Amino acid sequence: AKALVGTLALGPALARGLVRRDLPSRTERWLADFVTGLGPAFIKMAQLLATRADLLPPHVCTALGRLHDAVEPDAQSAGPSPDLLKRSGLTIETDPDGVPRPIATGSIASVYRATDPTGRVVAVKVRRPGVEHELTTDLELMRRVTRMAARLPPLRGMPAVEIVDQLTAAIRAQLDFPREARHLEQLRANLATQPRMHVPEVHTQLCSDDVLVMEFLDGLSRHTAASLPAADREQAVLATLHSIYHMLFIDGLVHCDLHPGNVYFRADGTVALVDAGFTVRLTQDAREKFAAFFMRMSYGHGEACAQIVLSTTIPGPRANVDGFTRDLADLVHVSSGARAADFDLVRFAASLFILQRRHGLYADPQFIFPLLSLLVLEGTVRAHAPKVDFQKEAEPYILDALFARVFEAHGAPTGS
Repeated sequence: AKALVGTLALGPALARGLVRRDLPSRTERWLADFVTGLGPAFIKMAQLLATRADLLPPHVCTALGRLHDAVEPDAQSAGPSPDLLKRSGLTIETDPDGVPRPIATGSIASVYRATDPTGRVVAVKVRRPGVEHELTTDLELMRRVTRMAARLPPLRGMPAVEIVDQLTAAIRAQLDFPREARHLEQLRANLATQPRMHVPEVHTQLCSDDVLVMEFLDGLSRHTAASLPAADREQAVLATLHSIYHMLFIDGLVHCDLHPGNVYFRADGTVALVDAGFTVRLTQDAREKFAAFFMRMSYGHGEACAQIVLSTTIPGPRANVDGFTRDLADLVHVSSGARAADFDLVRFAASLFILQRRHGLYADPQFIFPLLSLLVLEGTVRAHAPKVDFQKEAEPYILDALFARVFEAHGAPTGS
């Protein structure tokens, strides 16, 4: 019913867009509002699809990308249940009317400021009421519809069911608070050597299957690097870029949801990385291929890059492997010959995704999601560290990863 109402609303929106000549922006707004009205499962699925520029045209990804900021606090929710708070010993802060108000909210969970039994201020993440049942129902509906649609000629040969299953698994994982707590702890340990980067401490003894309790971080109102003093701005941005490279090439546990609501540039020049609900643990094979791709690209070895990408894709019924190899080799040749200031990672990745779509190839999320974690940050880096060379900054991490693999293969210690 919600889908029918939203679809009927599209007609007037398109008509107004044609008259006022702002059709693209109106269509994007309509699509974001439409998906938001369908519920949390559809919001999460659309957010993930917004990252799949290998599957969808850029303008669709842009429209769906609006959904990262589309979730509003639920005015009908009274906040965490009293029984839940009693079991945890936490006291949620309320507004003057005595109503708990979240300090951050998403399609699956909300975060509240609270005090623990010792009086310490903490951040408490709680699932939205009824979201688990709603997600389960809607995700199963999506899977069944996809199975039927995959038999139709336009989708025949495309791994539509596999793609939806992968995205569904990523969404279900965000309901698993113990998993997120483990990943936050691991990210905090992994990035401890990265200057300026801060991941909140998890208060494990207060956590449960329903509640995630973390260190409360002040100063998260600054969403962008632009608000930092000039002396701190470039260093904070580079610290974030280096942390991503550390995740990609060294540790293999990658935060794949690095939009401004999860990465905060703080007034003291540090960067806070929060919400590890959407993280991917790369296999050793994926890490090696990702490092090898970047290394080969830096040397302009286009055909080798193509072979690496091909080893991570599923060919469709009309896949053109030779065409893809030729076109990607040309793209790498042009990109590797560009000056650091002229190399555009977003343009390169978008071209890579276009080539995959054009030649009937479907990418493995283990290769796509990590690359997209870089793309989310690219605009910030270009704005505040315009001379940065993405490839050069990656080289120390790639070399560390490749040398560590050699040492492991020969049974030698790798150090730390």
